[in-house]
Amino acid sequence: MSLEWLLLPLVLGLLYWWDTSAAKDRARSVAKQQCQQQDLQLLDDTVVLKKTRLNRDHKGHISPLRQFTFEFSSDGEQRTQGELHLLGKKVTHLHLEVHRIH
Repeated sequence: MSLEWLLLPLVLGLLYWWDTSAAKDRARSVAKQQCQQQDLQLLDDTVVLKKTRLNRDHKGHISPLRQFTFEFSSDGEQRTQGELHLLGKKVTHLHLEVHRIH
């Protein structure tokens, strides 16, 4: 077996990790911006990758659809869930659960 066939899974794994890392940074940035706009606090300053699958965008191209969850608070005491979907680099869904307005 040649060296190229041994390196291929490693290179593909690194590309997947790099792309997922960039998507997570984008999702965190969008979640933080949304929380700031609504005077909410993004808890732990992070998002969590929940699910990844392939999906078609509006042009018919296949792109990774990544679903992220995050927690936010309106009063600093209660933790509330939010969900964010990225299709490629585009936000396709952003949902904040019902929360207390202070």
